Amino acid sequence: MRKICLIYTGGTIGMRQNPNGKLAPVDFEELRKSIPALSLLPIELVVKTMDRPLDSSEMHPSVWANLASEIYALHDQFDGFVVLHGTDTMAFTASALSFMLRGLKKPVIITGSQLPVGVLRTDAVENLLSALEFAAMEAEGAAVIQEVGIYFEYKLYRGNRAYKRSSNEFNAFSSPNFPALAESGVRMTVHKELLWRSPYSKLELHKGFSNEVGVVTLYPGLDFSALQVQPNWRILLLRTFGAGNAPNSPDFIEFLSRCSDNGTVIVNTSQCVSGAVVHGLYDSSSALERFNVLSAKDMTFESALVKSMLLLSESADLAEFGLKFSSSLAGELTE
Repeated sequence: MRKICLIYTGGTIGMRQNPNGKLAPVDFEELRKSIPALSLLPIELVVKTMDRPLDSSEMHPSVWANLASEIYALHDQFDGFVVLHGTDTMAFTASALSFMLRGLKKPVIITGSQLPVGVLRTDAVENLLSALEFAAMEAEGAAVIQEVGIYFEYKLYRGNRAYKRSSNEFNAFSSPNFPALAESGVRMTVHKELLWRSPYSKLELHKGFSNEVGVVTLYPGLDFSALQVQPNWRILLLRTFGAGNAPNSPDFIEFLSRCSDNGTVIVNTSQCVSGAVVHGLYDSSSALERFNVLSAKDMTFESALVKSMLLLSESADLAEFGLKFSSSLAGELTE
């Protein structure tokens, strides 16, 4: 019998209305009572709950570090892990765990729901039960899934490739640049050729995050001359148009120059959720080429941001940052 650790962090899946009529997290034992089918799964389930369940909008890098540290400490005691998490920042947490837990040989599957478990039409039960089944899958004594995933509405995605696409549909997540790893239907179907296998021989824990990362989203009419370059910006994610395009206007070039003078490395990440940043495809990206801007390629914004925060904490060498950022750590980009 496979032994699975279920870690409850909070989120809609375990919420109830409080005295003010607002949804707020509750203790997991209340959640367990609403899903009697948990006792029917052929697994040994051990539940751990955060001291204070969080709404996912309260998620913070310090919580990511605590969560990764707990999984690292428990790694040899369990065959897999399922994390219950709010949907709003689930993709950020999934990306973070995929980069912090390098050399993972067991599944860490994150799931949640759009409706609380006590609501009649809730999606919580299917999401949780299927996530546990995928976490318990094994072949020849080894876990089938050996990476961080997001399971939602019949699909298992690579965690650092997914993003939240809808706030009011059950199929809330999507992975436009990488296919789903598995589907749950009449049969549980796993696409083994898509599964990530880490090149690391043993599990390593990396849990530092730098706050010296900024984000600027371009929009028509943005006054770059009024945009201040923050002194602590060592990395700036520039959310550009299309395939990585930006204006060739004098004020934009002057902004890039100020970033360069500040020692800020710019990462070009598109506002488009599907496709990749391709420098030089259009003349409108020529200004970015002049300043040796890094490409986020086909990474999600969530993945690019979290990866920047983590890599920057590991080394002050920005040349080393550029090499690692442009390479795949956990299957987050197409090389």
